[in-house]
Amino acid sequence: MRIGEARIGLVALLCCAASGVVAPAAHAGFGVEEKHFEAGTCTVSSCTYAGVEADRELAYTQAAGHPQYGITGFEFNSTPSGLGREPIGNVKRVRVDVPPGLAADPEALPACPVKTFEADACPAETEVGKDELTAFVAAADVPISAPVYNLAQPAGLPLDFGIHVSVTLVANEHIFLEGHVSWNTDFHEYFEINEIPRSIPLLKSKLIFDGRAGEGNFLTLPSVCSTTTTSYLEVESWEGEISKTQTHTPVGVEGCDRVPFAPTAEVHPETATSDEPDGVTAEVKVPQNVGAEAIDTADVDDARVTLPEGLTLNPSAAHGLAACTEAQAGLAQESPGVRPTGPVTCPAAAKVASVDIETDLPPGSLTGNVYLGSPTSAPIAGPPYTIYVDAESALGVSVRLQGQVTPNPATGRLEATFAGNPPLPFADLAMRFDGGPLAPLANPLSCAAGAVEGLFTPYTGGAAALSSTPFAATGCPAPLMPFALGESTHDTSATAGAYTSYTFALTRAGGQQYLADVKATLPAGLLGAIPSVALCAEAQADAGTCPAASEIGSASVSAGAGPEPYGFAGKVYLTGPYGGAPYGLSIVVPASAGPFDFGDVIARAGIGVGLYTGRAVVTAALPTIVQGVPLRLRAIEVAVDRPHFLFNPTACSPLATESQLVGFVPGSPALTEQSVSSPFQVGECGKLAFTPTFTAAAGARVSRVGGASLEVKVTQAAHQADIREVLASLPKQLAARITTLHKACPAATFEAGPPPGGCSAEARVGSATVTTPVLPGPLTGPAYLVSHGGEAYPDLDVILSGDGGVEVVLVGHTHIASTGILSSAFESLPDVPLSSFALSLPTGPHSVLTDNRNGTLCGSRLTMPTTIVAQSGARIAQRTAIAVTSCPRKKLRHGHGHRRRRRRRRVHRGRRRGARRSHARARG
Repeated sequence: MRIGEARIGLVALLCCAASGVVAPAAHAGFGVEEKHFEAGTCTVSSCTYAGVEADRELAYTQAAGHPQYGITGFEFNSTPSGLGREPIGNVKRVRVDVPPGLAADPEALPACPVKTFEADACPAETEVGKDELTAFVAAADVPISAPVYNLAQPAGLPLDFGIHVSVTLVANEHIFLEGHVSWNTDFHEYFEINEIPRSIPLLKSKLIFDGRAGEGNFLTLPSVCSTTTTSYLEVESWEGEISKTQTHTPVGVEGCDRVPFAPTAEVHPETATSDEPDGVTAEVKVPQNVGAEAIDTADVDDARVTLPEGLTLNPSAAHGLAACTEAQAGLAQESPGVRPTGPVTCPAAAKVASVDIETDLPPGSLTGNVYLGSPTSAPIAGPPYTIYVDAESALGVSVRLQGQVTPNPATGRLEATFAGNPPLPFADLAMRFDGGPLAPLANPLSCAAGAVEGLFTPYTGGAAALSSTPFAATGCPAPLMPFALGESTHDTSATAGAYTSYTFALTRAGGQQYLADVKATLPAGLLGAIPSVALCAEAQADAGTCPAASEIGSASVSAGAGPEPYGFAGKVYLTGPYGGAPYGLSIVVPASAGPFDFGDVIARAGIGVGLYTGRAVVTAALPTIVQGVPLRLRAIEVAVDRPHFLFNPTACSPLATESQLVGFVPGSPALTEQSVSSPFQVGECGKLAFTPTFTAAAGARVSRVGGASLEVKVTQAAHQADIREVLASLPKQLAARITTLHKACPAATFEAGPPPGGCSAEARVGSATVTTPVLPGPLTGPAYLVSHGGEAYPDLDVILSGDGGVEVVLVGHTHIASTGILSSAFESLPDVPLSSFALSLPTGPHSVLTDNRNGTLCGSRLTMPTTIVAQSGARIAQRTAIAVTSCPRKKLRHGHGHRRRRRRRRVHRGRRRGARRSHARARG
């Protein structure tokens, strides 16, 4: 493979200096005029510009081909003197810059050691051309033919040639033609001869390289077609005068359509285990053709390589990672088209890969590093991500490139692009990304076969070349990746009813499916005092700008493949309705890691309430990719620790946090569900107070048409055991109205939609109102009779709705004894504190109660046997007196009052007489 330095500019010397002597203008000084400077590639060694203009076949113009000859000729300004022409000034230094892409391969033929050259003993197979000189010696023009040898390159010099100039009795000089690469501009080659002996007053020089020396490919033309090429000549005299000249070939480079171009891209894993950090090697191969008649592969202008699906950036790599600025990478332009020539000073922590470039120089001669780049010192805020390549050679070549890595925002699939590459021929370029726990890349989760895709644009301007090579991770279990996450919870207080902090955590081992969705149902009775928190507004929740007054806890996340995932920490805020739930969470985690700062990652969650259980249900869709970086989440932990917000259940029975998790494999439409559970239990329930009050009242007026009414009310002080069961039996005067029971709503209808579904108005028999310290407003709603197929009597289901869409159904089971006594049992009330509960069963055409007669309940003594059971197990049994309301007050008549008083006086007098008789008998 060839690299820029390996090109030889002289090589392209098209036409030799004109053989005839042209008299310079009278005013000419030291230097070479443009018409005396010719350079190009030819099919014959004697070609000149004039010859090529007359016969184009004399010029070799095949793009990426190997010319028979490369010629550079020039003649110094001179004046007539003696038998010849004397050059004006005495040349000390000559530099020729050849067109970009014109390359010489010093390894196409053997090299002669410098000491052997200086001993005039270089073997014939190391000869690469000749220099036909004309020197002004002894007042005459003396022609000299000097052989040119390919020399072994010293350190820091990519090309080195020796010119042996021998003139009998005049000179025996060993002149070195040194080849360099202008790597700080366009990577063209330039050649210099320094310290030209004064003993050779040079008039003309025609350097002729054998373009097909050695293996036939010593010289190679650029793969860019053009109508002409330009070379530059700079000469300096021993007196310090400098002259610069340029020349343009009459015929340029042609035949780009014949240049082959078939690069390929490959990726080789260091470890093929799925979902593991991997030190992969990404390789671009450009086949080069050997042989005099062969046409080399076109140089790569733009290269775009797309890595296999799933081989993505690894968040774990952020540990200790740094970024290199453009200035540190030596790529900041000092002036247009000119790069700095100073050393690369990227920090070691910015290195993400090593690079090897196989060129026509000694194999592996270009080696170096690949650095994570940032054009400025500011943190990297997102894609495309910059990488800098610095490949150095002991022979003085330095290749510095800037590339971009762009991930697919939805999948993270990586595309690396290097645009506008220098026209450097190479056979292989390999980037070996660092491996180990903090490798910047991680293998796919799936074992499905993938492909490495390449798109390469040639310098010829022809069609881009496409390539695709297979890639697959191994070690995946079949037929589906496992999905078995771990769940754990922690409660800071184990005391029933006490304020507490609660932590919920999920962990994922490597090789498991990724986590997408979480639905966590908290233990019954683990609730928060929502009125104590200022709810974050929806716009702020989405933007991650909730105020501190909304904060209820913290969150921590670890992400990345391998044993050392990167940890992030954030805050949790309570919000209003979200995702159809009455409340929500805004979880804000700053995504700042190493040199990256992606801003805040915001996850939203809804907080619902179990319809029949009253349990808090948290539902969240988790972010899986941020700025094109798949998170590969390893652990999630949310802690609700706001003081005096969360409090424990008042039931000491074993409870649990129950979660439904959804996992996925990138690229697969199938989803996997997992159920996990974490035990939860509190103690000391017996220490909780339990003093609820239970009152009841019935309306005085009853009738067969309107039935009877009943009002029940329960109140309770704060911080007591919550009510679990209420059992009550009505007096026989308040019987069930059978006609209403028959109109109960079928359970299927009731449950067909949000309760009460499609139930008719005839099944609605009352209403209820509840206040609780866990919600900011009351819960109100209707009471329906609901008929379940296997039950003798319909249930009394109370539907309670509150602010934000909170909805709870309380179920009361109905029983009618053979005596006609109606009883109702609410046996599974939620472990939720109630400040008050009021149930109203009014009169009306569909009332649930009646006394089967017309009249009034006034004067009746009504009692309701009542049992109230706490979540703690405490029990209260009482006979609740039912107050009869709306009875008329009795007015007493005056006469009747006197008669009652006289009757009471007669009773008292009779008692006194009886007492006196008993006393007399006792004395007698």
